[in-house]
Amino acid sequence: MTNKDASHRQTRYEAAPPLEYPQVLPLPEATDDVEQAKSNLSEYGLCFLTGVLSESEVAMIGDKLERQAEAERQLGELSPIGSDAPKQGISNLVNKGRAFLDLVEREEVDELAGFVLGSNFLLSSLTGAVFNGVAAEPQQLHRDQGQVPATADFPAICNVFFVLDDFTPARGSTCVVPGSHRWAAEHQIKPPSRDLEVQVTVPAGSIFAFDGRIWHGTGINLEGHSRKHIAVFACLPWMRQQENWGVSCLQEVLDEASPKLRARLGLRTYGTLGMINGTRTSAEARASLGNYDVEIPEFLIGEEGALHRVRRSSRD
Repeated sequence: MTNKDASHRQTRYEAAPPLEYPQVLPLPEATDDVEQAKSNLSEYGLCFLTGVLSESEVAMIGDKLERQAEAERQLGELSPIGSDAPKQGISNLVNKGRAFLDLVEREEVDELAGFVLGSNFLLSSLTGAVFNGVAAEPQQLHRDQGQVPATADFPAICNVFFVLDDFTPARGSTCVVPGSHRWAAEHQIKPPSRDLEVQVTVPAGSIFAFDGRIWHGTGINLEGHSRKHIAVFACLPWMRQQENWGVSCLQEVLDEASPKLRARLGLRTYGTLGMINGTRTSAEARASLGNYDVEIPEFLIGEEGALHRVRRSSRD
C-alpha cells in the first residue's frame, strides 16, 4: 500500500490511497497494539483498540455515567432536550466528574487522535451516551466532519469512543462504511446506500476510534440493552469546537486542570489563534506568537480604560 502525506502538512498522518466508489473494505481486526490501531485508522478509517479500561474502571465509569443520566432526567422541565429519548446524550462531561476528565488525558487518546490530527489537537466535546430500550429506527448515516468542505481530503475530526458495554449488532452497535474516508469528494456529500454498511462488534473496555470522514450511524437496538459509551471528540487546533468551553467550563475545572487538559480545552494559543486580551496577568510576556499558555485576566478593558470583571461560572 502506497501512502501519501496529509494535504495540510500539519500532522504526521499518512493517508492511504483513494478508493473507487462504492468500494468498501472489511472491518479491521481488533488489536491491543496501538501502532496497528493507527495503521487501521489510516487504511480503514476506524480501529478497535482492546484492553484499554480494566473491569473495575468500566464498572466505575459506567455507574457514574448512569447516575449522571438519571440525575439529568430528574431535572424535569430543566432537563436537556432528549433526556427521555431512547438515546440519551449527556453533554459537557468536563464539569461532571474527574472520572470523565481523566479519559481526555489517556495516553491512548494522545496516540490515536494525535496520529490523525497532530499533537496540538483540541477537545471539541466530551459527551456520554446511554441507550435505553428498543430503538426501531437506525440513525441516518453521517460524517462527523460534515461541516468541513468535502474537498478537504484530510481528517479534521477524530472521534474516540470509550466503550462501557459490549457493542453488538443486536444492541444497536454503530453501522460503518469502512474505507469511505478514501472516496472522492463527490461521494462525501450525500449518505451512501445502507447496503454498504456493516455493524461493529466491540467489547467493553475497548476504544472504538474513527476518522471524521467515515460514514456511520447508530444501528437498531433489538435487545433494549442499556448500552453506554463516552466520546472524546477531538478536532484540529484551528477548528471551532462543539462545546464553547469559554462559556460552559466551570472555573474550578480550569483552575484544577493540568497543562495538557488546559491545552486540549483551548487555553493554549495556536499560532495567533486563541489569545485573550485584558489586564496584565502573571503569565510571562511574549514578544512573539506561538503555542503559549493562556491565562484568563481578572478584567477586560473597555471604553476609555473602564475595567469589566471577567465573570466565570463556578460550583458556587
